[in-house]
Amino acid sequence: MRRVSFVPLYDEYCLGVRYMSSVLQEAGHEVFINIFKGVEYISPTEVPPPDKQEEGGYYSMCTYITPKELEILLGLLKEQDPHLVGVSFTSISYGLAKFVTRKIKEELKVPVIWGGVDSTMNAEENIQFTDMICMGEGEYAVRNLVNAMDRGEDTDHMPSIWVNRNGNIIRNPSQKLEQNLDNYPFPDFELENKTVIINEGISDSPYPPRSHLYTNFIIMATRGCPFTCTYCCSGHDDVMYRGDKFLRRRSVANVIAELKYRLRTWPWPIQRVEFYDDVLPLNKRWIAEFSPEYATEVALPFFGYTHPNVGDPDILRYLHQAGLNYLIMGIQSGSQRTLRKYYDRRHPKEGTVRTVQNILDSGTKLLVDFIGYNPLELEEDNLETLDLICDLPRPIGIIKINPMAFYDNYKIFHLAHQEGIVDKLERPKGVHALQAKPDPIYVFWEFLHTLAHFDGFTKENIAGLVQDQYLRQNPAILEELVTNLYMATYMDGNPVVRKEDYIQQLRWRVAQTEQNSVFRAYRKIKSLVA
Repeated sequence: MRRVSFVPLYDEYCLGVRYMSSVLQEAGHEVFINIFKGVEYISPTEVPPPDKQEEGGYYSMCTYITPKELEILLGLLKEQDPHLVGVSFTSISYGLAKFVTRKIKEELKVPVIWGGVDSTMNAEENIQFTDMICMGEGEYAVRNLVNAMDRGEDTDHMPSIWVNRNGNIIRNPSQKLEQNLDNYPFPDFELENKTVIINEGISDSPYPPRSHLYTNFIIMATRGCPFTCTYCCSGHDDVMYRGDKFLRRRSVANVIAELKYRLRTWPWPIQRVEFYDDVLPLNKRWIAEFSPEYATEVALPFFGYTHPNVGDPDILRYLHQAGLNYLIMGIQSGSQRTLRKYYDRRHPKEGTVRTVQNILDSGTKLLVDFIGYNPLELEEDNLETLDLICDLPRPIGIIKINPMAFYDNYKIFHLAHQEGIVDKLERPKGVHALQAKPDPIYVFWEFLHTLAHFDGFTKENIAGLVQDQYLRQNPAILEELVTNLYMATYMDGNPVVRKEDYIQQLRWRVAQTEQNSVFRAYRKIKSLVA
């Protein structure tokens, strides 16, 4: 038996880690999961001030570790005494992963393996900072590695594992994908051997009240995506697994069995199920079988993600009758030029509008998002997006305008170089991605697009703002307006925003306002007049 300790950085869901944990335990090994908090635990008041940001330990608002938190993490690992440490992270936590790995190796003298999308996409660079990298899906790759360690066998030539032997890099080929997802055990959401490090301490529970997992349960019914968007990792996995069927689906019976098991064993009442599939409403036959089973055996509200090209009315009706109350859809742009040339997406405006209408007609609420801060887009592209937002059926909710991230080695990254816009981009510290340099015009379009979805603003109203040069140079006015509108129209059932977090954010904004000199002067004058 070997002991394995996982350290997922800023990912409390860490489904990949939880699946690997179950597979390793099934093989007879002991596993610990040390979750280094989720992004949702961070509020504006929790980010260390500049004089407290330790060199090498702070990388962005979303990825930092304080000296105390590092001490706690290393202490946990020493107690667990693992034979292998697995560090899982995304591209925004790349710098933090290097820092934490160096400290682990200095203190524990134990081999470290990296996993996650960034590890795979940037393997040639990443392997320089760790002992091993797991390429792609890791359940069987890591199990075979740990089994070999346990038997004292060669570990330098394991499929899907890259090895750094004192600078000598061994690049082993990827193993075949598991096609029958039912063969995997359920992911490890048990309470045992789970620790969450948050705010310079250890949580009393592996699922603390601020966690999405306190009352929500996440599950994946499928792996893979039928689409190949240039800015997404799913657009690249087909290269690694060429010849394998990448889009795979669990059986309905297997999904229902996992949910029923969790309902029996979860220590708190589960209020909602989150389907973490890239695209949920895909296969009509599967959905037709799943929906009555879910309604009978689980009967909880759930939500998932969809695509503008996936809007079959029958599928949507089945899902809503089963309990689907929200879908989240990435439209990304209203510009056909942007969609086709830069994003590798094919959904004309008419098709997107029809899909939105079908979702709303089914009784399901819809949240949509777009991509902004993209120097590849021109004025006319932003105008097309604005036109689409104004013409979308109502009611809809816009989550946000996501800034374009040109992740290293993704297709969109290479397109940025081909189009000659790299001089308009910058690389945040410790992040494997480029993003647009600050420019008021990006902020202007972000909040104008967001404003357009609120009721009470006509298409003509919005069109008038497009030409306002003062707003273009001072977009903070739009930002403040949109922020306050969000506060006024908050939806209690929004699955993306927890009510408690919303209230905390609101209190923080009130406190900030109270400190504003203009506001204080206004209050004083008002009291004198009174």
